Amino acid sequence: MIKRKKGELWFDAEGSYGFFLFLLTACGQTAGSDGEWIKNDITEPELSELQRQYDAGHRAGLNDPVQVAREFIDSLKGIEVDESGESTIEERTDHTQLAVYPLTNGQSIELELVHPGDGEEGIFYVKRYRFITK
Repeated sequence: MIKRKKGELWFDAEGSYGFFLFLLTACGQTAGSDGEWIKNDITEPELSELQRQYDAGHRAGLNDPVQVAREFIDSLKGIEVDESGESTIEERTDHTQLAVYPLTNGQSIELELVHPGDGEEGIFYVKRYRFITK
């Protein structure tokens, strides 16, 4: 198996090329206290590349807040959604989505999903998240 680095461009034996980009990057910081928002450190160039892929007809799930939220949670090490609990996604008046998922450790995770540039269109990404105790 060949390991590739984020953003690496490669060519195969037939001259075809590929591009590897990790979808969502979770901030390495941990929450200092219950309810403190943690900013996602995804960069503007990463968001632009994801939007470009979506616009080209790839990565259709980037427009689905449920899929984006679940992929982000899956990228956090040691965090598991309690599938028996109730999760919600609420569209707010400022064109953001607030997703809440129960976790197996008894807490919940809240994710604020927005469009690039905090606009009204485009893909969704997790802008910030926090852990809360019920």
